[in-house]
Amino acid sequence: MAGPIHDATDKLSKLEATVASRAQAPLKKIERLEQTRDRRIKKIQEEYAAKIAEIQREMEAGTQTLTPQEREQESSLLREYAEAIVTFSRSASASELAPLLGVSTREAKTLILQAKADLGVTDAAESAASSSEDKQDDQQTVPAAS
Repeated sequence: MAGPIHDATDKLSKLEATVASRAQAPLKKIERLEQTRDRRIKKIQEEYAAKIAEIQREMEAGTQTLTPQEREQESSLLREYAEAIVTFSRSASASELAPLLGVSTREAKTLILQAKADLGVTDAAESAASSSEDKQDDQQTVPAAS
């Protein structure tokens, strides 16, 4: 007697499972598509990260190494810079050079000395002048205060 009820219940359960499965199919398809998308995005991100890293390495290597022509040009420009500093220092003091270069007077003095050393400039005239100034300072007498 209960057999037909159980048969109908089983058929109803199967039908509900089929409908539920059919309703879940689009959700499963969406889930698979999202997983595929996420994998592709991750792969693309990794590829671009590798490309960016390579370009950064090339950029860093490019700024650190100069071509022979660039080295020659740099050397020439540094010599020209040193010559300009020495020429300027012959007619002006380090305190006048400092604001021009945007450095302190002490640093300007150091730059002048370095430029002269780089160019092999001797300070024979300046040494003689400073020696005579020292002698004059030694010979001057200070008047006594009364």
